[in-house]
Amino acid sequence: MRVAILANRANSFYRPLAEGLDRMFKDIGVDTILLNDGLTSLPRRPVAGAGAGANWKGKLFRVAQECVSWLNYRKLLGQLRTVDFAVIVGHMPRAYFDHLMDDQRLRRDVPHLPIILYDLVFLGSRADWVKWVHGCVASRGVTKGNHWGLNRYDHHLCITEVSEYPVVPGAEHFSRIGINLIDPSLAIEPREICALIDFERPNHLPERAIQIQACLEAGIPFKVLHGSYSMAEIRKIYRSCSLYFIAHCESFGLPICEVQACGGVILTPYANWCHAHFFETPEPGHSGQLPENFIVYNNDKQQLVNDLKRLKFSYIAEAALANFQRDQPHFYRGNATELARVVAMINDGSIDSASHHRQPTLQQLAEAVDALP
Repeated sequence: MRVAILANRANSFYRPLAEGLDRMFKDIGVDTILLNDGLTSLPRRPVAGAGAGANWKGKLFRVAQECVSWLNYRKLLGQLRTVDFAVIVGHMPRAYFDHLMDDQRLRRDVPHLPIILYDLVFLGSRADWVKWVHGCVASRGVTKGNHWGLNRYDHHLCITEVSEYPVVPGAEHFSRIGINLIDPSLAIEPREICALIDFERPNHLPERAIQIQACLEAGIPFKVLHGSYSMAEIRKIYRSCSLYFIAHCESFGLPICEVQACGGVILTPYANWCHAHFFETPEPGHSGQLPENFIVYNNDKQQLVNDLKRLKFSYIAEAALANFQRDQPHFYRGNATELARVVAMINDGSIDSASHHRQPTLQQLAEAVDALP
């Protein structure tokens, strides 16, 4: 079996997911082609009226862009025709936007190819996002368009489906394969205890102020993230810090895993800011249970000061890493058994290039969400 993994070079979650998936496939004996320009080479839908009114230079530039896009797509097609299936690394909501790619053209050009999405989370377990994508809610960054549901892809891989919501009925066909973070850039290094405060979020400045003040009162040195970082730069910072403060409610929070892979401990003012890291989806109206590496201080400054003072003497990086490996092994080395099951399903035809027809549409998902108690 041979797979193409389509990602990009952005300093975000795309590369860690793609590189981890590449390691996981190789571990189970699947040959891989990792295409870091794969997402940008996908065919796009024509934009009606694009370029209208532009001068000759603008029109020439647009023609040149279209030629480059055509050449990139032809190169991508040549690579896709050599594999048994393709995995697109993406994230909701954009992974379901109509303008992400021209599905009809792609499936026409490689009709044999099962197309699979690998996401941090699973749309079928995010009832709120189903409604926002279906309603094109601009405040959530959803553009207008005829967006897709799960029927865009032939199968769905995710790090986790655990959320504040149960999986929507009818959307049960997915595979939780976790993520592989066994990489030399994520490792324990000798360092003094130091806290890392996440990027500022304007809606959560009071929580941030408590984090900073508590560090000062407890005598814990800290670093503050700002601007942008390459993957190498941010991982160097993770290796230098022992404690990581959450800044807002995370959809998943890949840094939460990367910090733990470096022997770090996670501090959050509210348990539900890390809902994707609950051991299981909680009952409605209740908070879920978090692993041992998570310290919930209930946005109480004195409680946080006490926790930090305790950590000054009790924190051991090796113990934090051992906790991570024990409590969330699928977030550290991935779930090879589940990934091998997916490959077997592709091999025996249970997942094929027509499987997307059996997945629920966005309208069907929205109706199922409306029917939830």
